[in-house]
Amino acid sequence: MKKKKQNQPHNFVAAFRQSAPYIHAHRGKTFVLAFSGNAVEDEHFPLLIQDLALLNSLGVRLVIVPGARPQIEQCLKQRKAKSKYVNGLRVTDAIAMECTRDAVGSIRVQIEALFSAGIANSPMAGAGIHVVSGNFISA
Repeated sequence: MKKKKQNQPHNFVAAFRQSAPYIHAHRGKTFVLAFSGNAVEDEHFPLLIQDLALLNSLGVRLVIVPGARPQIEQCLKQRKAKSKYVNGLRVTDAIAMECTRDAVGSIRVQIEALFSAGIANSPMAGAGIHVVSGNFISA
């Protein structure tokens, strides 16, 4: 019995046909993705951003909310400062605020740089991905 190869054209077409309803259902929708600061430090983080860029190319709008706790803790440790917590929430003093700004800014730049690279090793390589970042709050 012959084993089918995964990369045969009919396998691709079948997979594409099966995914088409999901692409159609989610085009124009907004996904809010939150992940921890640990994810940012993972060696596979660039692959996550490539997958998110692929979702964007299929018409999904993305709102990305990265965490930064490990990066903030590392900054505080380097400055020989300690975090203060009350009921599991950080009490942010001036030093912690500086570390928070530094960590969040660094993560934001890293994510924007990865998105600007586009979807590597694909026909979408070099396709423009529009990135808007900021501190947006609405009530």
